[in-house]
Amino acid sequence: MDFNRKIRFYDENTLIVVTSKGLLRLLRTPFQVRCILPTENLKINTLVYVEAVAEGKEDKILYRILGVWVSYKSFSLIIK
Repeated sequence: MDFNRKIRFYDENTLIVVTSKGLLRLLRTPFQVRCILPTENLKINTLVYVEAVAEGKEDKILYRILGVWVSYKSFSLIIK
């Protein structure tokens, strides 16, 4: 994952990503992510689809995965 990318919440079905090259990428749900930190339901390296995105108070962005809201920090975006 490129940690220089900036991620911004747009709406429940869209995430705007600014790449390190300054290009805007619009990701629409469902988009795929890889688990990089274990969560309650997922192990590291598990590939899953994000159903929705939301803005959280403590975490800037939350992903709804398998019906559960989790922090974006536990996942790496897969952008092709």
